[in-house]
Amino acid sequence: MVSESVYLHYLSSLLDGDKEQCTQIVNTLLDREVSVKEIYLRLFQRSLYRIGELWEKERCTIAEEHIATKITESLVDLVVARMDPAPKEGKSALITCIDKEYHELGARMVANFFELSGWHTNFIGSNTPRNEIISHIKKRRPNVLGISNNFYINFLRLLKLIDELQKEFPDLDIIVGGQALLEGKDELFKRFPKVKYLESLNDLEEYIEKYE
Repeated sequence: MVSESVYLHYLSSLLDGDKEQCTQIVNTLLDREVSVKEIYLRLFQRSLYRIGELWEKERCTIAEEHIATKITESLVDLVVARMDPAPKEGKSALITCIDKEYHELGARMVANFFELSGWHTNFIGSNTPRNEIISHIKKRRPNVLGISNNFYINFLRLLKLIDELQKEFPDLDIIVGGQALLEGKDELFKRFPKVKYLESLNDLEEYIEKYE
C-alpha cells in the first residue's frame, strides 16, 4: 500500500525534479511487493493529476510538468522491468493515442497492464495518424484496440475514428480512456456496441479479468 506520507514525499521529489529520490521511493515499494496497480494509481497517476492541477493554477511551470512526466515515464519502465508477466495466453492488444494527442503516459500504463496480464501487446504511442492505426490493425489483428484521448479538442476526431473503425472492423473490441472523456462524454459511446469506456486502471483490471 502507498501511504499518504510516501505519496507526499514522492510528489515533493517529483516537483523538485529529483529523479534519484523518486526512483528510490519506487524501488522501496517494489521491494515491499506493493502491486503495480497500487503504484500506478496511488503514486504515478495521482501525482501527475496533482501536478496538472498545479499547472492550471499557475503554481507549477510547464518545464516542471514536463520533467515530472519524463521522470514518471522512466519509472513506469522500471516497474515493468522488475515484474514477472503472466504466461502469454494468445490474446492481443494494440494501444495507441488519437491523432494530435501527445500525452502517451496513460496509454503506456494501459499497455503495461495488458502485457503483465499475459497479452501480446503492441504500443504505438502518441500522435498516431488514422491511416497508421488502421494499417496496424490489419497487420496485427488484435483482439482489443485501446485509444487514449486527453486533449478535449481531439474528442470529435476520436468519434470519427471510432465510427470508421466500427465499419471496417465490426468485430474489433475497442476501449477508450483519458481525461478528455470525463464529465459525461462517455455517454456518447453507447451508440457504438463494441466500444467500452474505461475511466480508471481499476476498470481496466476488471475488463482484462472478464475478457473472453
